[in-house]
Amino acid sequence: MTPETRAVLATAVEANSRVNDVLCAHLTPEMMRARTPGGGMTVAQHLAHMAGVTQEWLSLLDEGAASPLPILYEGTLWDTFTAQEDPARAAEVLREVWAAAFETTANAGGTGKLSHPSPAQFLLHMLTHDAHHRGQVLLALKVNGFPLPDEEALWGPLRGE
Repeated sequence: MTPETRAVLATAVEANSRVNDVLCAHLTPEMMRARTPGGGMTVAQHLAHMAGVTQEWLSLLDEGAASPLPILYEGTLWDTFTAQEDPARAAEVLREVWAAAFETTANAGGTGKLSHPSPAQFLLHMLTHDAHHRGQVLLALKVNGFPLPDEEALWGPLRGE
């Protein structure tokens, strides 16, 4: 990975983590139980899934990179699972997972068992995955009558603010 690519990805990962921090700081334990329409996941499950899938894919890049990281759920990540409902803990775990994902990706000598053509593309995939699930979280909040986080605070980090 070139120094320029590393710098751009570091900035993107930090912005993503700041957006996750803003979202989690807005949430209450009651909001964590809000469910996306049609029997979808709860907010807590979305956050646990965001961290868990990043960890799972990270283990394909480097088998040992994800194993020491904390998880936010009990059971299997791909079926019905129980997610912890502490927003501060979710923010903490997401930040830790993203720090490990960036460091592992930035220092990777190859793609390991990933299906991605490069470690950088894996990281971009995971950033997009986070954004998708943040959208699902906002939908769950909205349809369940909860207030949404301040838009400027939520999206400012992605604009470099």
